[in-house]
Amino acid sequence: MRTPSLRRRVVLWAVGVLAVLLLVVGVGVDLALGAVLKGEQQQRLVSVAALAPELTGLSDQSIADRLSIAGIRAEVHDSSGGTIVVGTPQAPPQGRRGRPPAPRVAADPSVVVTQEQGRLVATQTLRPGVQLVLTDVSTEIDAALLRFRMIMTIASLAAIALAAILLPVVLRRAMRPLGALTAAARETADGGRGRRLSPRDPSTDLGRAAVQFDAMLEELEGAERRAADAADQLGRFLSDASHELRTPLAGVSAGAERLIREPLDDDERDRVTVAIVREARRAGRLVDDLLLVSRLGALQVQTTPQPIGPVLRDAAGRAAGRRGGPTVAVAGPETQVAIDRERLDQVLANLIGNAGNAGAGRVLLRTRIDGDDLEISVSDDGPGVAEAARELVFERLVRLDPGRSAGTGGAGLGLPIARGLVAAHGGTLAFADPAADDLPGAVLRLRLPLAVPPIEAPAREQEPARQHDQAVGGVRGR
Repeated sequence: MRTPSLRRRVVLWAVGVLAVLLLVVGVGVDLALGAVLKGEQQQRLVSVAALAPELTGLSDQSIADRLSIAGIRAEVHDSSGGTIVVGTPQAPPQGRRGRPPAPRVAADPSVVVTQEQGRLVATQTLRPGVQLVLTDVSTEIDAALLRFRMIMTIASLAAIALAAILLPVVLRRAMRPLGALTAAARETADGGRGRRLSPRDPSTDLGRAAVQFDAMLEELEGAERRAADAADQLGRFLSDASHELRTPLAGVSAGAERLIREPLDDDERDRVTVAIVREARRAGRLVDDLLLVSRLGALQVQTTPQPIGPVLRDAAGRAAGRRGGPTVAVAGPETQVAIDRERLDQVLANLIGNAGNAGAGRVLLRTRIDGDDLEISVSDDGPGVAEAARELVFERLVRLDPGRSAGTGGAGLGLPIARGLVAAHGGTLAFADPAADDLPGAVLRLRLPLAVPPIEAPAREQEPARQHDQAVGGVRGR
């Protein structure tokens, strides 16, 4: 990008435009003035020639002498064009200078005015075969035009010089707002923040530029704040992740050292080996969850239309195979949704597991059709979640109960993973207040888009949830 001096460019352009305008004006005035002066001289010739018929009683020489006034030469020519007599110019009256005024007479249509060799010539017939020829021999028009051109040239040069001197001063004052804009940009580049131009009139050119500059600063500062927050979150995430991984890895390391250094009987060796395997699997699950969390924003799922009932019942069945978890019940109408079965199974397992980790004894999975969406309510009879913490728990590695360890309460990744997977399906996951048909503890509303118009649910599915509770085993939460 070329960056010549704006002030210099404006001065040069302004001086150039002024010079062109002065040239155009000067040429126009010169042409107009010349035309006016020549018109006046032509009228003077015609007026003098019109006096000839009044002097017919005089000789040709006398007529030529009388009509030869300042600036006009009178001659009498014969029919062949030869000169008979040439008038003698008359001296102007004593005390008068300059060209004597032409007598004011009516224009004579018999007078013919032509131009020969750049001079005006008026012809008037005195009698058959004899003509009066008046020639303009004055130099006053040329002298007047020359004086005008000299004056115009000097005045134009003076005006251009004055403009070249004054324009930089005027531009320096006029460009102060641009200087303020440059200073603000320099301050921002040096790390300064918080300065705003706040133009008084945002409708002007500089006002619009200042408004856009302020908007750019707002966006820049917002981006910096977001970047700083993201860096802080990343730092906390890495710190928490390393802390979470340290516990199972320390268990694996301690168990391995014990196997190497201590003489153990078979039973003790088996117990240590099982502990090592358990801690290694814990670390593996945590790494898998961390990798999944890192890919949630760009994760794509392969969805197919599937009935929701079998998915919920299978989730309850898998929970039944685990010891110490809540009892899970399923209720609500059947319908088809567009889901990735494996990912939705993971979501339901995380939600049921979190309910068990919070101390819930029962979990209810209830479906409800709401427009083009299917709403799945996951409610429990646990202590619930305070309204102020309902969004906090969706942050990574957040546990509301500091006393719960990663081994007993999970690493704090279950809900962030569940929300990310639901979002990849085009749905939402959020906490809500318990409704009349929900259990009184924590309630999560999971919304998914329907695949086809809803199917009529069997009559037995429409009965109250308490008649359909399935005595199934709990699930150990993460």
